[in-house]
Amino acid sequence: MMKNLLFALMILLITSAGCRPVAPTDVLSESTLEPTTAPFHTQIPTPTTPSARSDVGEFSIYLVKGEISSEMILEADLDQLELEEVPILSLADITAYTWETHEMELAPSAYGRLTELQFSTSLLAGWPFVVCVGSERVYGGAFWTSYSSAPFGGIVIDVYPAEKYRPVRIQLGYPSAEWFKGEDLRSDPRIFQSLQEEGKLR
Repeated sequence: MMKNLLFALMILLITSAGCRPVAPTDVLSESTLEPTTAPFHTQIPTPTTPSARSDVGEFSIYLVKGEISSEMILEADLDQLELEEVPILSLADITAYTWETHEMELAPSAYGRLTELQFSTSLLAGWPFVVCVGSERVYGGAFWTSYSSAPFGGIVIDVYPAEKYRPVRIQLGYPSAEWFKGEDLRSDPRIFQSLQEEGKLR
């Protein structure tokens, strides 16, 4: 009796509530979903563009052609001087340049060239050179050797250390800075920039 009553009650509940299939509109398809937040856009980082290299030329040192003494280089118009076609020292010859002291460490072949220059009899009175950056002539000076007893009031590169493969220095005056007269142009910004861009400075 109790079972019949429970069965009748279940039939009554099902009939009153109804049982219908779920309509397709009741199912939310993935395509009808609205995003709850703004779409996320992956931002591709822009690669860092290296700073453009300047148009400054390369640091180099040329011997002066012709009959010109080391004293004459002090007053000479550098643009009027005839230079050797190939520099005696180029940027490729320099392995390191110490800016504070203007000392240059060189490749073995460059030390060899300066050693040969040292044994020239002309060097006892100085051998004029011109420091250039690209096609621009920055300052003049003279190669010298510690074997010389002649003083000089300009910018000097004493080539004596090259014989021992030691750094050579662009210095003021010979035998010391007390003899120097004129303007110190060794720290010209064009020279700094050329050496810096090639990673030669220390």
